[in-house]
Amino acid sequence: MRTEGLPAVRMSDTVTHCIAAIIVMSLLMGCQSPPAPTSQHVAYGMSATLDGKPLPALVGIIAESCYDGYGGYVLTFAATADMESQMIDDEIGLNLEIRIADISQITIGQPVQVANNQNIRLAARPTAFLPPESLGSLTTASGTLTISALEEREISGSASLTFGDPDNVNAVVNDSLAYEVSFTNLAVIHYCPEN
Repeated sequence: MRTEGLPAVRMSDTVTHCIAAIIVMSLLMGCQSPPAPTSQHVAYGMSATLDGKPLPALVGIIAESCYDGYGGYVLTFAATADMESQMIDDEIGLNLEIRIADISQITIGQPVQVANNQNIRLAARPTAFLPPESLGSLTTASGTLTISALEEREISGSASLTFGDPDNVNAVVNDSLAYEVSFTNLAVIHYCPEN
């Protein structure tokens, strides 16, 4: 019995089968759905009304959030209102801080009244080209805060807040300062930096 040509035939068959298997596997993988994205679209916005008059579209909007490790969250927003283009001394800086002491006291998807709410602390500090001592923080507000979604690393929601200045602690505000903010899939930093 002659076997000299047999190994070559088997090697050729093996290579052919391997190539066929690779092609079939490639075709099967091409039919599978692509992997789901690992991160969702992040969006946030902010607008403001000063003494009953809407401010121009805000620029340089920044939104951040962090977790304190004990059930508390801090949300901060900042932006600039350019009151008159090309006039830097007419810019108003807008800063807003929302502190939630215990997120478990908030029902996801339900608006929470912020007035006299011991679980929510608010601070607004509008700034302008004025002496620093005339630019105190406003801490008395009414309105609602809604947390629409909360995951370990992301938070979503909105707030509609109106701050008053009955004690004239801030020279930018004569009567009131209102904020509308929204945030979707905002990254949560673990843990909040110490003040």
